[in-house]
Amino acid sequence: MTESEAVKLIEQADFEPNIAQKWADLGCGSGLFSYALAVLLPRESKIFSVDKVHHGPFKLTERKNRIEFLQADFIQDKLPLIDLDGVLMANSLHYVLEKEEFLEQLKTMLSEKAKLIIVEYETEQSNSWIPYPIPLKTLREIAGTLGFSGIRKIGERPSRYGNKHMYAIEMSITSQKN
Repeated sequence: MTESEAVKLIEQADFEPNIAQKWADLGCGSGLFSYALAVLLPRESKIFSVDKVHHGPFKLTERKNRIEFLQADFIQDKLPLIDLDGVLMANSLHYVLEKEEFLEQLKTMLSEKAKLIIVEYETEQSNSWIPYPIPLKTLREIAGTLGFSGIRKIGERPSRYGNKHMYAIEMSITSQKN
């Protein structure tokens, strides 16, 4: 996927255009979606790109100074991130076995009006790249149960892998941290 395709997949999210924000990209990989966020967020915003493997230096662009890499396992490690305005998880929630528990814990890092954007494969079949898949219907149910609101699909695209497609969903936090 190219950076412009990543931007297109999430650009329909309800980003606050004029206020600097603090976001995290959990399971960022090479930083593709971190760069997409940097395109969509105001220039003064900060993005924490989190991954357990450092995939080398992020490419040098004018957006580089707004992206900070944190080497950590977003599932196992306690992350030093609080009061985030948003979290993006692009092709990373399918690595989490206990999704409800993880998303409940994630809420403790979010500000009261935070957004959560998730990009995933629309499949129920696991494989070595998607060990714990989460189809859109299941994610909607879990998110609703956990108190997220404004749950809406913001994008979709064909996947390069098989007959699957990818979806992007946005939701908001509705209650203060537990």
